[in-house]
Amino acid sequence: MKRIIEKVLSKGAARAEVFYLNSLQTEVSYEAGRLKELANTEETGVALRLVKDGKLGFATTTKLTHLDRLVDDALATASCGGEMEFNFAVAGGLPDSRCFDETVAELSVDEMMKHSEAGIAHLLDYEKDILTESGTARDMQTIHVLNSDGVDAKFERTQYQFYIHGRLVEGTNMLDAGAYFGGTALDVDFDQLYERAVDDFRSARTNVDLATGPTTVVLTPRAVADIMLTLNFGVSGAYVEQGISPLVGKLGRPIFDERITIRDDGLRSGGYRSAPFDDEGVPMQTTTLVESGVLRSYLTDLRTARKLNHADTGNGLKAKRLVGTKELGKSPAPEITNWVMEGGEKPHEELLSNVGSGVLVDSIMGLLMSNLIAGEFGGNLAYGLKIEDGKTTGRVKDAMISGNVYKLFKSNLVALSKDVELTGLLGGIGTHWYPYVVLRNVTIATKS
Repeated sequence: MKRIIEKVLSKGAARAEVFYLNSLQTEVSYEAGRLKELANTEETGVALRLVKDGKLGFATTTKLTHLDRLVDDALATASCGGEMEFNFAVAGGLPDSRCFDETVAELSVDEMMKHSEAGIAHLLDYEKDILTESGTARDMQTIHVLNSDGVDAKFERTQYQFYIHGRLVEGTNMLDAGAYFGGTALDVDFDQLYERAVDDFRSARTNVDLATGPTTVVLTPRAVADIMLTLNFGVSGAYVEQGISPLVGKLGRPIFDERITIRDDGLRSGGYRSAPFDDEGVPMQTTTLVESGVLRSYLTDLRTARKLNHADTGNGLKAKRLVGTKELGKSPAPEITNWVMEGGEKPHEELLSNVGSGVLVDSIMGLLMSNLIAGEFGGNLAYGLKIEDGKTTGRVKDAMISGNVYKLFKSNLVALSKDVELTGLLGGIGTHWYPYVVLRNVTIATKS
C-alpha cells in the first residue's frame, strides 16, 4: 500500500490516497422451506485517487499483482479529470468503535443454517401452508486507508444479517409478514424475532374495511425507517450541493416538530455501518441532524464539505445503495451510517390504546416510486392493521398511504413512543433505532 503512494509521487503526482478492501461474505438462503443457496464470496481490491497538475485521477483493481497498471491508469485519468477542489484527510486520532464481534467471526455455516431452519419451523408450526423464505449473511471486512498526508488507518469489521419471511395465500387473499435483524454483533434474540413474524400473521389474517380519507396513523419503527429514507435525500450534502434538496439554506431553522431529535451515529455499538473512520479516512462521529425539530447539520464527505463550507461529518462511503455492501469503483459520497430518533414519554401500547380509530402501518410497498428527494412518500400498505377503540381488529387490504415527511412530522405529530426499537432501513441500509410515531390526518385511499 505504501509502495503505491511512493510510486504515484515519484511519477509526478502531488497527492495520493489508497483505499484497500478485503471482504469475505458467507450467505445461506432458503426458499419454500428448502435450502436454495450456500455461497462464500471473497473480494479484495484497491482504489486509488491521486492529484496531478491540479486534476483528480481515479482507478481500481482487484488484481493486486497489477499495481503498476493501477498507478498508470489513475495518472492517465487525471489528464482528463476534473479540478481537484478538496484535500484528502489529514492524520489524527481515531475514535474507539466496537465493530468486530468474535461470535460473528467464528459463526459456522451449520449455525447459520440452524438460524434459518428454526425460523422456518416456527412459522410452519403456526401454519403449515405458509410459504417460507429465510436468509443469513455474514461479512468479515478489512478496510485500510492511506494517503500522502499521513493517514494510515486500518480496522476489521463483522457484519451480520438475518431475515425470516412468509407468504400465506388463502383464496384471493395474500398476506406477507416477517422480521429482520442487522448489526456488527450477534446480539439478537432469535426466538423473539421468530415470534414477531408469527404475531404479524395472527393479527392480519382477517381483512377489514376502511373508509378513504384523512386518518390517524401509528407508524411502527419499521414504517418510520421506510419513510425516513426521504430525509436521507434531504440532508445529503450531494443533493444540497446540487440545489435539489428541500433543505437547502435551512440550517438552524425548524423542519420538524420540536419533539423530534435525530442523530446519524457512525459509532453506535452494534450498528451495521459503525466504524472508526469512513472510506476517506475521516473519523466517524455522532452527528445531530435534527435537534428539537431544528435542522443542525447535513451529511458530508470531503468534497461536499469543502463545496458547502460545512464540517466534514465522516460520511464519505463507497456504499452500494439498497444492498449494503461496498462498491470499490464508486467514489466516496455522503451516506447514512446508523440513525437514532429519540423517543417520547409513553410506551407504544399506551399510545395505541388512546387511538379511537386509525391504522397501524408497519410497511409500505412501492416507496421508491415516490418523489423522495422532495420529501414525498407513497405506496401500498404492504402491512397495515385497522385500529378501533385502541385495539387492532384486522388487516387493511388494497389501501394506499401518501404524504410529505416535512409537513406531517412538523404539523401533524401527535406523539412518539418511549420505547425505541432497532430496525433496518429500507433495503437493509444500516441499523436504526426509532420509536412508534402517531400522526393525525394522514391520507389513506382504499378501493371501498
